[in-house]
Amino acid sequence: MIHGSYRVRDAVASDLPAILSINAEGVPGVSALAPRDAAALLVAATLLRVAEQGDEAVAYVIVFASHTSYDGEEFQWFRRRTGAFLYVDQVAVARLARGRGVASALYMDVEAAAGRRGLPAITLEVNLRPENPASLRFHHRRGFVEVGRLETRDGRLVSLMEKRLHAARPPSSPAGGIAIEE
Repeated sequence: MIHGSYRVRDAVASDLPAILSINAEGVPGVSALAPRDAAALLVAATLLRVAEQGDEAVAYVIVFASHTSYDGEEFQWFRRRTGAFLYVDQVAVARLARGRGVASALYMDVEAAAGRRGLPAITLEVNLRPENPASLRFHHRRGFVEVGRLETRDGRLVSLMEKRLHAARPPSSPAGGIAIEE
């Protein structure tokens, strides 16, 4: 899918070095990924998408659907309190591509994926400690609102945020039920 000057596509194994490099630039705003963890995410994540400009990956997003097996502490918080959703575990943009709309392109892609699946919400967390004010501003502009806070086992304080997608419709909903693609 093309958003502006960025092409958003599924990540493949050859993207892992770029994902790890982008991730390293984003720490502490995002949690550090070990190479083995990044490789496992190619299989485990509902969506692992990269945004590329030309032939270069300049950003990535890792997303889990509410029905997946994922033990992330923040994800589990949402699972206990929220219905069906897509959870943005990480989004990171290469330093040289920041401020150019690439994160917005990734979020438009995630919102489209949620709509195709008939999911009514996107959830995520933003660090409050350590502070990530740029991420908070970005997510507020995109329509996310805080629905809770969590002190994590590793000592972070996070804002738990949600965006309701009012236009989301199930791909097919016989007798009013919700159909979820897997």
